[in-house]
Amino acid sequence: MRKRRTALNEESTLKIDKDCLVDEDWIQDYVRMAILICRLKDVRVVRMRKSLTRKGFHLYITIAPAVKAELANRLQFLLGDDCGRIDHNRARIRSGLQRWNILFERPNARLRAVYRSIDASSRTTE
Repeated sequence: MRKRRTALNEESTLKIDKDCLVDEDWIQDYVRMAILICRLKDVRVVRMRKSLTRKGFHLYITIAPAVKAELANRLQFLLGDDCGRIDHNRARIRSGLQRWNILFERPNARLRAVYRSIDASSRTTE
């Protein structure tokens, strides 16, 4: 008897692990490149936050609309996520794990905004 796989939740946050430290102007180039790559897949970058790690930094990219796990992992690959992490994510997705997209942060890690969409910052809640 085959086990029935549950559908994975759609992802609204891309998580990128970069094991290098670069100057701020390189980060701004990366932001522009990420916006273009996401646009190619009909996805809009809403905001981008960064936290420092021991070997580099993590990026958390909020996107709209939310996308299926396979596309989220593909976008992370295109955005230069760690290759080993991509492979682990693919295995987790294939096995049906809901929490397939994991980055390990220090408990007191501070996220710093590196980009926020004009559309997102001008929205008000009613």
